[in-house]
Amino acid sequence: MAIAPVKRMEVLLPKDELEGFVSYLQELGVAQLDPLPYEELELSSSPAEVADYERWLTRINHVIQNLPELEPKKGLEKLLTPKAKYSASLRKVLLDYGYQKVVEDYEELEARRAQLVQHIKQMEREKEFLIPLTALNVPLRSLTGLNRCLVKIAEVKTEDIESLKENLADQPASISIISTEKNLAYVLIIYHQSLREEVEAIFSGYKLAFISLDHYLLKLKGDEKVSDLIAELEQQKSQAKEEIGKLEKDMSGFAVHRPSLMAVYDVLLNEKQKLVGTSLAGLTEKTAWLAGWVPAAQTDYLVRKVNQFSPTIYLNLRDPKPEERDEVPVILDNPQLIKPFEVVTSLYGLPLPGGIDPTIFLAPFFFVFVGMCISEAGYGLVMSLLSLLYLKKAEPKGGTRLFMTLFFYLGISNMIFGTLFGGWFGFPIKPLVLIDPIENPIPYLILSLALGFIQVMLSTFLSLVKDFREGNKVTAIAVKGGWLLLLPSLLFYFLLKQPPVLGILALIGAAGIVFFSSPSRNILARFFNGLYALYGITSYFSDTLSYSRILALGLSTGVIAMVVNSLVQIAWSFPFVGWIIGILIFAGGHLFNLAIGLLGGFVHSMRLQFVEFFGRFYESGGKPFKPVKLENKYIEFIR
Repeated sequence: MAIAPVKRMEVLLPKDELEGFVSYLQELGVAQLDPLPYEELELSSSPAEVADYERWLTRINHVIQNLPELEPKKGLEKLLTPKAKYSASLRKVLLDYGYQKVVEDYEELEARRAQLVQHIKQMEREKEFLIPLTALNVPLRSLTGLNRCLVKIAEVKTEDIESLKENLADQPASISIISTEKNLAYVLIIYHQSLREEVEAIFSGYKLAFISLDHYLLKLKGDEKVSDLIAELEQQKSQAKEEIGKLEKDMSGFAVHRPSLMAVYDVLLNEKQKLVGTSLAGLTEKTAWLAGWVPAAQTDYLVRKVNQFSPTIYLNLRDPKPEERDEVPVILDNPQLIKPFEVVTSLYGLPLPGGIDPTIFLAPFFFVFVGMCISEAGYGLVMSLLSLLYLKKAEPKGGTRLFMTLFFYLGISNMIFGTLFGGWFGFPIKPLVLIDPIENPIPYLILSLALGFIQVMLSTFLSLVKDFREGNKVTAIAVKGGWLLLLPSLLFYFLLKQPPVLGILALIGAAGIVFFSSPSRNILARFFNGLYALYGITSYFSDTLSYSRILALGLSTGVIAMVVNSLVQIAWSFPFVGWIIGILIFAGGHLFNLAIGLLGGFVHSMRLQFVEFFGRFYESGGKPFKPVKLENKYIEFIR
């Protein structure tokens, strides 16, 4: 329920053991490495040359993504399948697997396939170009080699055909329509070479697009017509597709290498990370110096493991110095039950070193608020069962495990508060309902505001603790304590309207705010600044009113659930297919309501923490603890 203490780690070791030691630290996964002030310490450094690793990682990942699984899994089965497990000691062995040859052979097949695909596209464009000329039922070779005449094929607007024929009627020229398509016509024009300028001057008066067949004429073997060229293109396309099929079959055969490539990918990824870690060392001719951080709780374990690795390594662990405060990484340390709520804190930002970890304080409120915002027990049951199934089957690690555990908790919250304030899939269990926000929303609103007021007061108390820790004891006690005295006293004074002692306590709290809010030594300035500070009471009221959103979200989820059930009842009355439609509406409607309800409940409950709760005391900006460890994208390394 605080920030875990860390120790500064300094390691001195022989230079030739550096790479192996960093690899060993990866397997331990308990130490963070930081760069050193090399120039200040007169040490050299070795930059990490990872370009080759990055190229191979990109190539291997491409192959993995394109290869089918040996045993294809779909839907839920794929989601719930855990990662394959490999011993960390096999890392070197996996690198000896001939992955380069596998990747290169696959890429060669893929490149050939890509060429064929492009060739097919080119042939399709050529076919599209030739189809309008199919009716030109003469050998193409006969259109060439004429001594006195010129032959042109052109695309012209249909509406211009008659005019063009009339203008060419007095010339030694002939025009024939090959085909028409929409508002275009394809024509064959033959004219005498001696009057070329006159004929082509007539052409200039029209928007003619001349079509060249020179590319095909060069390939002619005999008396081929346009239809023969199209048939040949179809044959070539068929052959190309057949070859693509064979290539794809050969490529799919590489699926046997997919598990090995996945393991190699993670090995190379960790080798790259090892080089990055090694590059952080300060070097002399024969020695290397590493520095970083380790959780205080892991120091004994690290010392024991380092001694097992090599007796020639010097390891020093010490407390952080004051000037190192900004470099100290932050590790949240909460009880196992509270730990999943660290997800919410991390989304906002980690606390500064020495600051307050708000996780344990926000956890009960977040648990309650999400449950009240959704207030649907049936949805909670679905959430808990799905998250529990994923946790058991997929065996997630790290942040994913924390998030799914939080999801499980929120499902329980919905089962509790849905039973008390809502129902099960829109059907309330009347004897168990304490407050029905649809029939009588006022008690639900009062409960929401009461919980909000309590959390706002807690944030003020934590602000008092923060100021006290930082040495602002007078401000903490008089001002923050004044608010803690003033606001509850006023509230209960107006509610009870009798005990005068509450009015006196409120005045004492107000006096503390008025006379100690300003650091000014001028009495009048201090007094008027204090009066202005007292105006801050409006912010407390506005923050408390923000919690009314809990009622709005709770009402919306319940109303939508009831509407879905009403639609199901209507559909059920239809003959024959009514029960099928009803089931579809029930499943689809409630899934939709669950999705939007969960999104709204999570986001708005989180907003209440970030804005109304954190605003008075919490300072984020801490650096997360990032130990050198084995990365597991596709597989899981185990020790």
